[in-house]
Amino acid sequence: MKEDDIGQRREATVRIVHVHASNWRNFKTLDFTMQSRLFVVGPNAAGKSNLIDLFRFLGDIARPGGGLAAALGNRGGLSKVRSLFARNHEGGRLIVELELEEGNDRWTYRLSVKGEGRGKNRPLIAEEKVIKNGSVILDRPNCDDDNDPELLTQSHLEQIAANQSFRALADYFVKVRYFHLVPQIIREPSHYDLPGEFGGDFIAQMNAVAPKTRDAWLRRMQDALRAAVPEFESLEIAVDHSGRPHLMAGYKNWRKNPARQSEAEFSDGTLRLIGLLWTMVSTPANGGVLLLEEPELSLNASVVRKIPAMLAVTQRAKDLQVVLSTHAPELLDDEGVHSDEILVLRSAKEGTEAMLLSDSRDVAEEVAAELPKSDIVQGMIDPRDLSGLVAVGKDSKTR
Repeated sequence: MKEDDIGQRREATVRIVHVHASNWRNFKTLDFTMQSRLFVVGPNAAGKSNLIDLFRFLGDIARPGGGLAAALGNRGGLSKVRSLFARNHEGGRLIVELELEEGNDRWTYRLSVKGEGRGKNRPLIAEEKVIKNGSVILDRPNCDDDNDPELLTQSHLEQIAANQSFRALADYFVKVRYFHLVPQIIREPSHYDLPGEFGGDFIAQMNAVAPKTRDAWLRRMQDALRAAVPEFESLEIAVDHSGRPHLMAGYKNWRKNPARQSEAEFSDGTLRLIGLLWTMVSTPANGGVLLLEEPELSLNASVVRKIPAMLAVTQRAKDLQVVLSTHAPELLDDEGVHSDEILVLRSAKEGTEAMLLSDSRDVAEEVAAELPKSDIVQGMIDPRDLSGLVAVGKDSKTR
């Protein structure tokens, strides 16, 4: 394949360029542009996980076996997903609208959902619209929906027979991947009844990859692990007598042969780093969205500082967009992170407000002066009055 052909194929990769939503969880309104990376920051309970879940929601609608009803049902129903402030905003409807690019083509996908009346309270399509280069190619409800209202219980995004004209968008949403491995679940998956995305089948997924490919990926990971984990030497998959696969790491010591440990003996930080590295090397090369929720947990600060650079290398090779939530200022101060990649969440009277650091007039001078982005963001999201916490501390000492 010629370089020009490769360039054309990469140019045609779908990517999100703008996000708009109304009444999504604790956000009355969301409206921001999106680059190849989005670093989501904010205080506790501001809604970082909820924002990431917006992308997972679309992926759950589009994926085989999913659909609108299942995506909402798995989240407790429309009432659990819809903002508390929805009653007086957009007619109480949940609205998600994305603008996307595919080479020279510009797409808009808009989905509006309402609750069914008459006691059934099923989620129904209030509006579903697809626009390509200014031309409307789908606009629901349409005459078919009028003749058969049951059709409004399903989006066309989830239906292969109905999404031919915008299949590129459905295929893109299916590629949404979520990373939030929990070390305890990786070590003892049988003790937890949680989805595999938290690590329950993580090692089994690694073992299921073709041996040659898996070994090549593990070799790439070993270089990073040797730099980050003291005395680390090697990483492999071993299957025990019951057929269960395990991660096995070799560590240098005074003996001739390296000491070996299984995942049960790994530190939380080592397990999470292995998970993060595996996610990066195994992500398909044909684009998509990778969602990382606080990947810095349990990691040494020196390793955390390298995450943006690791992401940049992966993205260049795989046409990948990344949405990452974090509490780690080390991430924001990487010289490659720009102010238009940082989405700051702040609590307000009517839900959480979200604004790109580059769009905030309040800190425009600090951004222009190139002050540390972590300091700027911290000043925006820190609680203004900590006297209540101080009072609690004093009270606890007197008991």
